[in-house]
Amino acid sequence: MSNSVYNPHMDILLASANKHKVRELRMIFDGHRIMTPAELGVVFEYEETGNTFFANAYGKAMAFFELLQWQCAHSDIPDPAADDTMVIADDSGLCVDALDGGPGVHSARFGADEGASSDEERTELLLRKLEGARKRQAHYVCCMVGIRGVDRWFCAQETWHGEIALERSSGKSGFGYDPVFLLPDRGVTVADISDAEKHALSHRGKAARVMNAMFY
Repeated sequence: MSNSVYNPHMDILLASANKHKVRELRMIFDGHRIMTPAELGVVFEYEETGNTFFANAYGKAMAFFELLQWQCAHSDIPDPAADDTMVIADDSGLCVDALDGGPGVHSARFGADEGASSDEERTELLLRKLEGARKRQAHYVCCMVGIRGVDRWFCAQETWHGEIALERSSGKSGFGYDPVFLLPDRGVTVADISDAEKHALSHRGKAARVMNAMFY
């Protein structure tokens, strides 16, 4: 019989500086403390060169864990292997059927060679590439990796299925491709629903709830 006990208050050391992602995860992991590299006083950069969401998420999480281990030995930052601590990284993206699963792991850099450098520009480029397309099915993917110690880590990969809308929504919620990610059963895009609704349905929310069960 296991004597593992769920820890309701974890320190999550998040390998991300993406303000939108940090905001979402702070709401999803309500009750836990999330600290970013900047808040820990460390400089962390990781180039996502993997061909899969898992390769990028695991590589980023392990690189941050190893950096924090070194920093912990030379400063007073939290021990990343402490019982009440988990290092978390994720990689996420949009996979569009008509684009053979693209932009996929390249979602954040989609269209860079065509001058797209912002969420709005990437969204408009996506709509142009799908102009006239009848096949508009798509899904979000989130791969989340949590590291609790040397050789102890967890992974959850989840999806959220929908379609690409014909035009951009005027809704203000969400970020990235949310204004064109249509939820057919609701007739609205992710940009039109509340944060609470998004987190209950989304790829990131699903993955985070699986990871939450690993806080023991």
